[in-house]
Amino acid sequence: MNLYDEFFALIPYLNKLGVRYAVIGGIAMAFHGRPRFTRDIDVLIHSEDIDLVRMAFQRLDYRETAAPWTFRNTNLTLHRFLKTAGEEEMMVDVLLANAPEDREVISRAVQTEAEVGPVRVADRNDLIRLKAIRNSDQDQVDIKGLQDDSDRESRKDGQ
Repeated sequence: MNLYDEFFALIPYLNKLGVRYAVIGGIAMAFHGRPRFTRDIDVLIHSEDIDLVRMAFQRLDYRETAAPWTFRNTNLTLHRFLKTAGEEEMMVDVLLANAPEDREVISRAVQTEAEVGPVRVADRNDLIRLKAIRNSDQDQVDIKGLQDDSDRESRKDGQ
């Protein structure tokens, strides 16, 4: 299964249903000019929109794979969805923005145009904050890249 084909099939459903979301994770890195390998799709949504997301995912043959769980020291709840086709599978991680500061990530998301329509992507600073919460080795690499880009842009603007 092609990650980007799945992503661009999903986004129009979210938009059509009025889901309040921001793309985060590896795909967001690509939108910020830092493409890298990723195996899944990560989306932050307003907590009240989970039923709409379930409906959209069901139409695209995704099923929820486990009971939701909340990250330690956060108000973010993870819902994991899986689609299988033969030997292939695609994972989508949906994080619920339960707290006001996480909902602000969605309201500050940058809208970009793609061939399938608008895509809302977490802005650079919010992406850094979310990655710092998880703080995996990959997140640390992503944070450094995003900060380097921000520093470069600041120097360029100051010239």
